[in-house]
Amino acid sequence: MNWHPPVPRRVTDPAGKEWLVSRSWPGVSADRYVLEVQSPGYPGVLGGFFREGRFVPVGADDSKLPALALESPKGETVVHRAHKRAVLCAGDTYIKVFRPEQAPAAATNHVLATAPLAGGHFRTPVMTSARPDVLVFGRLAGRSYHELGQDRTTVPDEFFAGMWADWSHAWTESVARARGSAFRASLEQLPLHDAEEELVKVRRWIDHWLLHSNGIPEAEQGRAALLAQADAVTAGLLAGPRDPLGWAHGDLHDKQILGSDNTGAPGLLDFDEACRAEAALDLANLDVHLELRRRQNLLSEQRFAVAHASIGSAARRLHVRPERFEAYAASARLRLACMYSFRPPWGSWAVRYLTSMDLVSPELRRSPKCRAPRREPVPL
Repeated sequence: MNWHPPVPRRVTDPAGKEWLVSRSWPGVSADRYVLEVQSPGYPGVLGGFFREGRFVPVGADDSKLPALALESPKGETVVHRAHKRAVLCAGDTYIKVFRPEQAPAAATNHVLATAPLAGGHFRTPVMTSARPDVLVFGRLAGRSYHELGQDRTTVPDEFFAGMWADWSHAWTESVARARGSAFRASLEQLPLHDAEEELVKVRRWIDHWLLHSNGIPEAEQGRAALLAQADAVTAGLLAGPRDPLGWAHGDLHDKQILGSDNTGAPGLLDFDEACRAEAALDLANLDVHLELRRRQNLLSEQRFAVAHASIGSAARRLHVRPERFEAYAASARLRLACMYSFRPPWGSWAVRYLTSMDLVSPELRRSPKCRAPRREPVPL
């Protein structure tokens, strides 16, 4: 069984120009997908839709993002999820374009979430302008941990280990600081992302997969495996006891963390999903993204082990129960497997992952150094 959503690697627009599909998302009905594409000679990315075998581009005239037409001359479009959101790189700033009236919530989250980080453990973007559908941020120096992890030429293993140690220290200090009385009021204003909300999020992706595979005989094995995975994830997340709720980034992965060639605080990006959650939410999500990079051959086994150990150290210092770490990790694996099944060239791999019934990471099973972290106190 190797059926996966049939998103092509390349599409042709009505004018006959060929585009490479860089990212894709499920559409609202079967056989419809939202695409982000690139082409040599075209700066940045272009959004669009793939409907019944035809690619329909959506440029700066995106009807659901009216501010995009006004902002697009200022820079290069680096993210465009058609009808949802776009990001422009304009010199030393990034311009985030939202649907009308959706930017204020993201602006509030940014202010609330970055307050505990102001002590210097992380560098965060400065919001320089806010309108009902546009936010503008200053650009942070550095390269993402995702990019640094792949660079074996200018990033030696010793430096790689050091940057992850820096992140682990900064993360535990920041999360612990956010628990203090000075930030209690800010924390209570952040959205709640508990285990039930995590299930809502992962079930949304399960529903996408079931919708697009409905009625396809070749997908029956995958559908059965997906439902079994969903039951296991649900049981793990809802099992008690749970860890306390605290400050959380909400979408932590290696592309959200910035490092540089010089020593200094790491950077942290994108606080749109900041929330109150168990500490395992962020740590497990980051860890599973690194498992994914290793499976994609974008991160070596050795570097994965180094990064995973730093995450485990942070989890122990933050009192994360091993069973909560694994519950959220299983949820993240299932969500990412569904997500990547819609993205060429990873569709076949993602579905094999779904049908493997292997919710517990093989990396965690194989290495005694890479098991779910035990709890140990964090100095406050």
